[in-house]
Amino acid sequence: MNRARIINHARQVINCLISLLLFGCLVPGFQPECRSQALPASSIRTIAAGPEGDLENELLVLTNQQRTQQGIQALVPDESLTQLAREHSRGMAQQGFISHDLPSGDLRVRMSRIAYPYAAARENVASAVSVKIAQSALMDSPEHRHNILADDVDRVGIGIVRCPPPYERELYITEIFAAPPKQSRTTEVYDALLSRVSDLLQNGAGSLVPDPRLEQLASHSVSSLNVPVRQEEIQNLLAQSTAELHRDGRTEIARVDAAVQLVHDPKNLYIPDRMHIGQEPRSFGTAVRQIVDSQNQTAFLVLTLIGFSN
Repeated sequence: MNRARIINHARQVINCLISLLLFGCLVPGFQPECRSQALPASSIRTIAAGPEGDLENELLVLTNQQRTQQGIQALVPDESLTQLAREHSRGMAQQGFISHDLPSGDLRVRMSRIAYPYAAARENVASAVSVKIAQSALMDSPEHRHNILADDVDRVGIGIVRCPPPYERELYITEIFAAPPKQSRTTEVYDALLSRVSDLLQNGAGSLVPDPRLEQLASHSVSSLNVPVRQEEIQNLLAQSTAELHRDGRTEIARVDAAVQLVHDPKNLYIPDRMHIGQEPRSFGTAVRQIVDSQNQTAFLVLTLIGFSN
C-alpha cells in the first residue's frame, strides 16, 4: 500500500471514530454510514465472541436504580428476553447500524418466533462506547426514558455485543422490556359465565339448568377444536353430541346448539343469544380451554352446549 493510500485510510478511520464518539448513544432511525464504509465486508461478519455479561449486569443495575428512584418496581432479568436481546444486538453489529427492524423482524415478530406471551412489550436500541454513556443518552430521550420507567412492565432482557475490530470499543445495546399476560385461570372464566347465567335467571329469562352430561360433552369437545373454529367442526360437534345424548336415553333434549367465544379477560364474557330466546326449558354445559392466540397472548376458548327440550 503506497503512502497516499495509507494516509487516506487513516483519515477514514479517524473520521469514523470521531463520528462514533459524537453519537455515543444512537436513537432509532439514526443510521451511521461511516462504519460500513470503513470496514471491509469480512470484518463486518466477524463479531466479538460472546455477549458482554458484565456490561449487561451493569446496565441492569443502572436501569433499576432509575426505576426505584421514581418509586417503580425493579425489573427482573428474563433469560428468554436476554437471549432475544443478544441476538438482536448481534444482528445490529453485523449490519453496522442500529434498528428496531432487522431481517429477523421487528420486536413483535421476534417475540412471536420464540412464542413469548406478553401483555406489554417495549424495546430500546442504542450504540455507545460505554454503558454509562448509553444509559445517560437513553434517559435524556423522552421516548426511551418512558420505556425504562414504564410501570406496565416488570421483566427485562439486556443484550450487549461489541463491534468487530478495529472498533471493538463500540457497543451495540438492546433492551427488551415486557410483562407476562395476566393469568386468569380457566375456573375463573367458567365461574364468570355461571355468574352471568345466574344474573340472567334473576331477570326472568326462563329455565336454564346446568347439565353435567352437556358439560362433560363440552369438556371433551373443547380440547379438540381448532382456533379459529370452523363451521363444519361445530356442525359435526352438534351431531355427535345429540347422538350421544340419545344413546344415553336423554330423549327429552330435542336438539343441541353451541356457542363458542374467545376471550382474554373474563369480564368480556357474554351470555350467548341462544340462552335468551323463548321460555322453553333449556339445559347447558360449559367448558373452558386456555390457549395462546395468534398474537402470543393468553386467551380462553369457551364452548357452551345448549340443550333444547321438546
